[in-house]
Amino acid sequence: MTNKVRVIFQSIFLGLIGYVAIRPLFDPAYVSDFEAYCPFGGIASLGSKLSQGTMSCNMSETQVLLGIGVIVGIIFIGKLFCSYVCPIGTVTEWLGKFGDKLKIRIDMPKILDRPLRSLKYGILFAALYYTMTSSELFCKEFDPYFASVNLFNNADIVLYFAIPAFILTILGSIFFRLFWCKYLCPLGAISNIFLNVVGAVVVILLFLIANYFGAGLSYIWLLLGLVLVGLANELGFMRSFLMPISKITRNTDTCSECGICDEECPQGIIISKFEKVNHIDCNLCSDCIHACPDTKSLTMNKSNKLKYLAPVATVVLILLSLGAAMNFEFTTISERWGNFDKNPNLAVYKQTGLKNIKCYGSSMSLKSQLESIDGISGLDTYAKSHSVVIYYDPKVISEKKVKKSLFTPTKMEVRKIKSGVDSLAQWQVGIYGLFDLYDFNNLFYTLKENEAVYGFETHFGEPVMANIFYDASKTNTQKLIAQIEKEFVMAKKAKATEKVELDFKVADKGVDKGFVTLDNYKQRIFRPYDRKFNDYKDFSPEQLSVFIFPMPEAGIPTLRRFFSSLTSHLSADEGIVRLSTRYTEVPSAFLYFDPSKTNVDKIKKALVKPMLTVFLSETETKDIVNPFHIKPDGKVFKSTEVKIESEDEIE
Repeated sequence: MTNKVRVIFQSIFLGLIGYVAIRPLFDPAYVSDFEAYCPFGGIASLGSKLSQGTMSCNMSETQVLLGIGVIVGIIFIGKLFCSYVCPIGTVTEWLGKFGDKLKIRIDMPKILDRPLRSLKYGILFAALYYTMTSSELFCKEFDPYFASVNLFNNADIVLYFAIPAFILTILGSIFFRLFWCKYLCPLGAISNIFLNVVGAVVVILLFLIANYFGAGLSYIWLLLGLVLVGLANELGFMRSFLMPISKITRNTDTCSECGICDEECPQGIIISKFEKVNHIDCNLCSDCIHACPDTKSLTMNKSNKLKYLAPVATVVLILLSLGAAMNFEFTTISERWGNFDKNPNLAVYKQTGLKNIKCYGSSMSLKSQLESIDGISGLDTYAKSHSVVIYYDPKVISEKKVKKSLFTPTKMEVRKIKSGVDSLAQWQVGIYGLFDLYDFNNLFYTLKENEAVYGFETHFGEPVMANIFYDASKTNTQKLIAQIEKEFVMAKKAKATEKVELDFKVADKGVDKGFVTLDNYKQRIFRPYDRKFNDYKDFSPEQLSVFIFPMPEAGIPTLRRFFSSLTSHLSADEGIVRLSTRYTEVPSAFLYFDPSKTNVDKIKKALVKPMLTVFLSETETKDIVNPFHIKPDGKVFKSTEVKIESEDEIE
């Protein structure tokens, strides 16, 4: 008799993954996230949180609580995830059945079996070590599941890791019984560690006691201890100890020893040799119970009523984990600096709704921004709720200035100026719900629906103030208010049209600021760029020259993201120390250089190279196609003759 319940569970979870994969085909606004419920990613991220105080990028409380749920399930019930949920386990099990039909699948020879089992502990240690020390999920670089569902097209995938892992998993599963699960799966290694719960608890207690008495051991030592516990158990004993509570039991009085259970066990365990199945490979799939012709011979904990304990427990643990995740939130980062520990009078400011706080990287970027501001001494970020908590000294900085430090003003050109337009009306208005870059993008999408709007700029205020530039002959402020306060817009993005929900509210009717000339508008809407490098601050203005030339591409928003690459490329010339763009009569570039170290001819050659050499580190570089078509026809001035504000002076 087939265990139909388990097949249904496996099919449901594979179906959900398939749904995530194909949904973008009929819902362009949907972005597939194949790691949204990854328990191993959650466990790895928890290690990063314990070790560094930071969550791994794209990992949230959902994955962490699911990972904890998996471990709790292992300790008390059994390896439920492996038997009912794991997509790699399901696919490789089915591939193995295909190998059986072809009569090419065999059990791994005993002389190789146990040594090969150690591989997954090495993979586990490496995956968690690199995650715990970098806050980046190393497992995504090689995970055959992550690679295959993303069609090997994801920036986190390292192809020379992922492709061999994928091929090895597929072929290994056809020729050898559950090759991935037994020999390569890091989550399988974690499962086997906690099947020896006594050893795991001893290691954890020793770690805590040692640190209590001042040993100062890092969590890497705890990881190493747990890995050794699992490895010793699998190589030496191959069994569970004390736990889990649930075990498949065989009634020796009624069992006919027909061997059907042995044949049906996906793991190849000889069930007929056990009274209580405590083999380390048993994942409580219950296939043997369903296959047994005598309902009294094979049971769960000697009770036929517990036949469906495993699937029920799987559902309960998933629901409890997801429910806990909804009511719990980790800090993504928790950083302190300056005189935090010595100042008892620090105040706390909390800001929610910062949609650009979405992972470890964006949180650290904000930390770098705030660290240079006098009076601010600490930061907690919460990526799940897009909120931050800032610790500041009210004697040094006011709460309003703290809030302003989170704000980055922007300028956005909604559309190009059409012929026949010689001036634009300017309307200034306060908008609630407008604060970060995501909000600015959404304001762009809704204003773009009005063909008379050409651009806008924002300035800090409570609410944030926006100056909107429009053709007064084709629209009016009443229509603009209605457009801003729409509930949603259909935004045309690079790959598809997406429904964007809005939550803007106009503070009042705004102020009519009159008209601006096109030249004045172009100057105001232009977003300058400014980067200093190669020890710029060590030079006096008298030592530097400035090469100024027209650069129309500096006014193209889509090219702005390549300026950091151009800066990196130019920094290879030690004589070039600053790159700025400004709008004079046209968009122009200002290149500051030391004439004793370089000259204009060398600078021109660097600017027009077909490939830009970008520095990834001090020793590693990569070449990218130069997206700029610069014609560096300009003039050289002394730095003392040129006055432009630095980037941090621009609002």
